[in-house]
Amino acid sequence: MASTIAAISTPAGTGGISIVRMSGDKSLEIINKIFRPINNRPVDPDKDNRYLRYGNIVNKDGDVIDEVMVAFMKGPGTYTREDVCEINCHGSFISVREILNLLLDEGCELAEPGEFTKRAFLNGRIDLSQAEAVLDIINSTNKLSASQGISHLQGSLSKKIEDIRNDLKEGLARLEYSINFTEDGEDLPVSDIEAYLIKAKDKIDELSSTSNKGKLVKDGINTTIIGKPNVGKSSLMNVLLDENRAIVTDIPGTTRDLITEYISLGDFTLKINDTAGIRDTDDLVEKIGVDKSIDLVDKSDLILAIFDLSRDFDEEDQKILDLIKDKNAIIILNKTDLDPVFDEKVFDLNLPIIRTSMTDLLGIKELEDTIRDIFDTKDLNRESVLITNTRHERLLASAREKLASSLHDMQMGVPIDACEVDLSSAYEDLGLIIGESVSGEIMDKVFKEFCVGK
Repeated sequence: MASTIAAISTPAGTGGISIVRMSGDKSLEIINKIFRPINNRPVDPDKDNRYLRYGNIVNKDGDVIDEVMVAFMKGPGTYTREDVCEINCHGSFISVREILNLLLDEGCELAEPGEFTKRAFLNGRIDLSQAEAVLDIINSTNKLSASQGISHLQGSLSKKIEDIRNDLKEGLARLEYSINFTEDGEDLPVSDIEAYLIKAKDKIDELSSTSNKGKLVKDGINTTIIGKPNVGKSSLMNVLLDENRAIVTDIPGTTRDLITEYISLGDFTLKINDTAGIRDTDDLVEKIGVDKSIDLVDKSDLILAIFDLSRDFDEEDQKILDLIKDKNAIIILNKTDLDPVFDEKVFDLNLPIIRTSMTDLLGIKELEDTIRDIFDTKDLNRESVLITNTRHERLLASAREKLASSLHDMQMGVPIDACEVDLSSAYEDLGLIIGESVSGEIMDKVFKEFCVGK
């Protein structure tokens, strides 16, 4: 019998309400030891199932710890498919800790990170991809990532995987029939087997092709601001964040290290990197910052390259132009509130150009609209399922590689019994996405990222 676990399910700190949660066979017994309902009637698993009961939590001496509302939920119709009890108490750090300690004293074990969701998986309520979707919802930073998390939790990815596995299973069944139940020369036509394998491979390709979009939705658009010193990089970051996050001075080289912040841009999240100004310098610390800036250019989804219209276009500006060539970038011509010194015709790259003034907040809305146009949210919203998880992406790639290898061997006339191992392995790879025959090591890796109490 599994132990009864307990944990605080709400964030640390003070607040209006906090929740302490139990799950396991002893939940009813333990809550009736420490809960004194206002009408003195113990919690009844049938009468009180899913109803809130009002009363006090008391310690062994009968002292009142807190005034609470208790919800008992009878398994298997619960999140974990076990008896679950939630104690809604005041959001005081002291009250919450004392209630948790009481539960532990009465026989509960402290839940590990993600153990409630892990039990939901082990008890068959959700599969592994749905369990991972719970974490995606918790960590979502924009509407698209939240909606994808909910979609995965409702089983959209699981259905896609099962659909692919069904095609692969049909191909494997025919292959095994041909090996085991036919005489020499009576094998099923290879084309009958290949047809199902090709369908499975095409569906894997279609699903895998969404991974780049999925990463943008889940992790945000990795956006790097570059430019030479004092062109307005930190000012732009502060304007986008609507706070003075980066230090802004007239002294060149103020920003020496990478500053990263997240901002919401409608359906998207921007992960914005403010970098050191790109220039030749003898200052060792500043040089390290410049090297970091250049390195980030190749790793970014979007580059915001800023140029100061009020200063001469020079070799450092040209170096920045060379860096963004053939990149996903937006050129920003800043300080339009001052007299322009150079002509923007020097920018012969086929890239969007936005004229801005951080002082007057000119061009900021146009910049945000341009980013939305580059990363078309309408296109992403049309995608019913996106691959947002690196584990899923790798398993799909592994299954595809094995499937493609088997198809190639069949088409080259290799005996079909030699293809069975790879096809079976591809089927197992897909099963690992939803948690079939998953190892304890993989489970530990998945659930350790959860917070305690979920």
